[in-house]
Amino acid sequence: MLLFVTISVGSSALWAANVDVKGIKNDKILTNVNAHIDSIEPPVATYQFEQYQLQLVEKVKLAVEVYGYYQSLIRVNLPDTKLKNSRWKIEVELGPVTTIKQLDIGLEGEGKQDPIIQQVLANLPLSANKPLHHADYESSKSKLQNVALSLGYFDFKFTEHSIKVFESSATATITLKMQTGQRFHFGELRFPEDQRAQSLVLESLPFSEGEPYEANKLSILNQRLKQTQYFQHVLVRPLVKDAEDYAVPIEIILTHKPRDNFDLGAGFSSDIGPRFTAKWQRPWVNSLGHSMGTELFISGPEQSISLDYRVPIEDPVKNYASFQVGFQSQDDNDTNSKRYTMSATRYWTVPDSDWQRAVFLRLEQETFTQGLDDEETTRLLTPGFTLSRLRTKGGLDVYWGDKQTLTVEGAADALFSDINLLRITAQTKWLRSWDEHRVLLRADLGAIETSDFDQVPSSLRYFAGGDQSIRGFGYRDLSPFVLDENNNTELTGGRYLAVGSAEYSYPVAENWRLALFVDAGTATNDFSGDYATGIGAGVNWLSPVGPVRMYLGWGNSSYESTTRLHFSMGPAL
Repeated sequence: MLLFVTISVGSSALWAANVDVKGIKNDKILTNVNAHIDSIEPPVATYQFEQYQLQLVEKVKLAVEVYGYYQSLIRVNLPDTKLKNSRWKIEVELGPVTTIKQLDIGLEGEGKQDPIIQQVLANLPLSANKPLHHADYESSKSKLQNVALSLGYFDFKFTEHSIKVFESSATATITLKMQTGQRFHFGELRFPEDQRAQSLVLESLPFSEGEPYEANKLSILNQRLKQTQYFQHVLVRPLVKDAEDYAVPIEIILTHKPRDNFDLGAGFSSDIGPRFTAKWQRPWVNSLGHSMGTELFISGPEQSISLDYRVPIEDPVKNYASFQVGFQSQDDNDTNSKRYTMSATRYWTVPDSDWQRAVFLRLEQETFTQGLDDEETTRLLTPGFTLSRLRTKGGLDVYWGDKQTLTVEGAADALFSDINLLRITAQTKWLRSWDEHRVLLRADLGAIETSDFDQVPSSLRYFAGGDQSIRGFGYRDLSPFVLDENNNTELTGGRYLAVGSAEYSYPVAENWRLALFVDAGTATNDFSGDYATGIGAGVNWLSPVGPVRMYLGWGNSSYESTTRLHFSMGPAL
């Protein structure tokens, strides 16, 4: 490295460290240089200039070397003390980048044949003839050590690790020699003094004593125990210092929730206006881990109350039975309905699958008036099946994920039902991001086959329109209709549903995204009419309590054109 220093001395003055860096076109390198410069205490008088100047050179040298530039030329020009707001100037010629001439990686121990470690080795960012980046070297070391520890190679160590730089040839040699040692196994479980909790943990275990250690299985157990809603705090950890004969004891620390839990909530959406929820839950009803709870929902057009009693079968989160009774009331648009339900549902998943399965048997009676039709009362005994999946990344601000639900249900007039009925509903959402670009796709499909559509309850008919359907229209404003004596439309609900949506968003400020959307679809009896469409724009705000979405939509159908403001809260999936 060559260094040129220009020094000028002026009268004493208070100087701010305003520095201009020239000659570096790579944004990452320039950002690193500025970060190093900002770490230096700026001079307050001219007698400190020389020391500050030398510090600048040293910091710039370090900042560019981590990207492989060991032959950089750095010139530092001091500010003119006679001119106000004169700035420090640094000119950098990076010179040739150092490349990796030789990469010497050696692995010994039981982990030498481990396929996961071999995969990490194959995907390291280090390779011969590639520019030397110290960050790649350090990240490679971290990846190897982390994966080894996560697989139970607790004696893993680097027996040799170094970078040798040959400035004359602008080349480097990297050496990484490792010893994994022997792989540890899951040892005994150390429980709290709580028989109920012990039984639940044993039902939720994703591993057994003697299996090779895997840290992700502890994470799965930790997550499962939290999802049970039985515990306020959960900690699952290996006691490596207590290991004997390569068996690691697993300590499980649990703090129970209070006997009764209460939750109150409020919200607002343009579909149903203000809403209020109240929940009560008793996580532990008995020593078998049964739980129960109630939920009350109140809004202007819709109200409901339900009681749920859960019985764990194998896994209380993914494998359990649920027994429910409930009441729902709706008075909205041209629908007036009161519905009483009793149901039994069995939920389960299969190993190595994200899909949750549910079979149910529901007894319901609904008294309803739809449009101009006379009041009807329909009783249905409905067996059915639901297949669903939800995958997300990003916490409150989901940037990747998808959600799918398929439900098939039916009833027969020969089996305690008033009509024959087959109903199939499918819903899917896909959220994907590319850099800062984000796309949300949505589709809803449904069909009803019945011997008497007039007796199909309003709650089972299809309607479209609203925040989660076709924007630009009101909630459940789209369906087949008839005209009353004043030539006003009266909605009847449809046999079929087909709705699609595409939304694109891009960040315009911190926690704010601008969104554009197009929705299209119909709720119909025969697909002979035109599809309704909605287009518009809006903003998504990541508030401290979760995403808030506001849209202005323009709707167009064969019988009306509308403009509507939509507002909703909650995750995108």
